[in-house]
Amino acid sequence: MTLSTRCLAALIVSLLLTTQGAFAQKKTTVPKAGSARPSSAKARPTMSPARLHFSGEVVPTEQGDVSTKLAIALAGSSGYSRHVNALKARSAPFFAVIEPILHKHGIPDDFKYLPLIESAWQSNAVSTAGAVGYWQFMDETARDMGLSISPANDERTDLRKSTEAASRYLKFLYRKLGSWTLVAAAYNGGVGMVERKIVRSGHRDYYAMSMNPETGYYLYRILAMKELFTNPAYGAGPMGVMLASAGNLYDAEREQARRMGWLRDDEPEPEGVPVESLPDPAGVRNEASLMDSVLVEILKSKPATPPLFVGDVAAKLVRAGLPKMGQSWAFTLTEDVQIGEEQLSAGDALYAVVDDVDSRGNLFLRATKAITTRAKKTVPLSLLAINPTTGLAGVPRHKAIKPGWIVQWKL
Repeated sequence: MTLSTRCLAALIVSLLLTTQGAFAQKKTTVPKAGSARPSSAKARPTMSPARLHFSGEVVPTEQGDVSTKLAIALAGSSGYSRHVNALKARSAPFFAVIEPILHKHGIPDDFKYLPLIESAWQSNAVSTAGAVGYWQFMDETARDMGLSISPANDERTDLRKSTEAASRYLKFLYRKLGSWTLVAAAYNGGVGMVERKIVRSGHRDYYAMSMNPETGYYLYRILAMKELFTNPAYGAGPMGVMLASAGNLYDAEREQARRMGWLRDDEPEPEGVPVESLPDPAGVRNEASLMDSVLVEILKSKPATPPLFVGDVAAKLVRAGLPKMGQSWAFTLTEDVQIGEEQLSAGDALYAVVDDVDSRGNLFLRATKAITTRAKKTVPLSLLAINPTTGLAGVPRHKAIKPGWIVQWKL
């Protein structure tokens, strides 16, 4: 990373840190002790439209390490900002083909940026590992997804066929992992690697997992490209005015795709989202101020009241161990809950261990078993204590931890 890029990243990080927590979430309330709740009725945060997300899953930029990685990815992509209109124009016919296919398979629209960062729209791109084509498929995976590979015809270089195959592969990954964020990580690092990380960490939070450098930054590269394409800060004037003067952008994209031979005249008109062709900004903007405006746009909304996340079950502290790795803590459930085929009741004992204590004093507690009060039956389980402010693993440790402390837990 060059000195100028490091300075730019530092600027963005400082902006992020001064606006931590500036996000709106749906506020929920903690259920009273003893109240039953079906296991399927999990409390889930809802996003305000302004909050940064990937495929509908919130990006926790209030966390320092997440905001830093995002800042670095944005700084690394800042050179594109000078040519963002040309990049959008070049990408438009590709998106006109890709978006309807993703939509048909139920794949979130954000995955259209994968071939852009994988191959830069080069059909004949070949990686050092031997991956080929727009979506950079390895031989075995490509054949598993129904693509034909031969010296005379490698379908990985066919935009339509490779996108169909990529959609099937993304659906397969989602069935295995249950999170589009983890799907993106697995597309880069492999599903086996991600599954091993889940087992070792005891959670499914990409942002809290220790990944190899490439996979650890992969999602941030996608998010940075998404910001280039969708954030009005990379253009001039209100978005509404620009779109009103641009005509039917999606029709224009499809017409360009037809001229390139990717769409037939008799094909039905699928729905899609146009790439906004922003006019060149008047005058030259300093890259640091441009990136500053982008991050302000991402982080500008601030909730009137602190958000509160509710887990799958709540438990009350009975006995605290030391705040050190491996220490045992004891709780009792404050509500009935069904976990798998096991029905647990309020008052049942819950035992947890400390997996980690980070530099900010957050406790990473993992419940490993419950013991029923009546039958004295031991029920193995895996629950993570969550921060009620962020909904993520890691509970802020109080200065004086006393019995009766209510902790929220997530399956």
